[in-house]
Amino acid sequence: MKQNIKCTIEDVIDLVKDKYLKEGEPAVYADNDWHIYEADEELLLTTPCCVTAPPEFDDETDEEIIPDFAVANGMDRSIVPDIFQDVIINALRQKSDVTNEELVKALNYYLDKDTFMKL
Repeated sequence: MKQNIKCTIEDVIDLVKDKYLKEGEPAVYADNDWHIYEADEELLLTTPCCVTAPPEFDDETDEEIIPDFAVANGMDRSIVPDIFQDVIINALRQKSDVTNEELVKALNYYLDKDTFMKL
């Protein structure tokens, strides 16, 4: 996935979903050199986000160092790509015609409860 871009949560959903449908699960998990930052508590399809390189961590404190691109765009909430990938793949396995609205609900559910939503 391209890095240092500003987009929406729906854009990220579309990219991951499209890769899964065209190339399969291994291709989705092989594309893991990116990270998502956003600023809102609850995700909506229209929620702005930044896709960046994975964060660095301070060697002494082990605190996440938010990439400059995310900071410059006011994005400080981190979402690891594995969550997007896992939730989208799980949802598509349950329902091959899952909508983006259902996927964002499934993402929020997972972020809140740390488990997959049954569709």
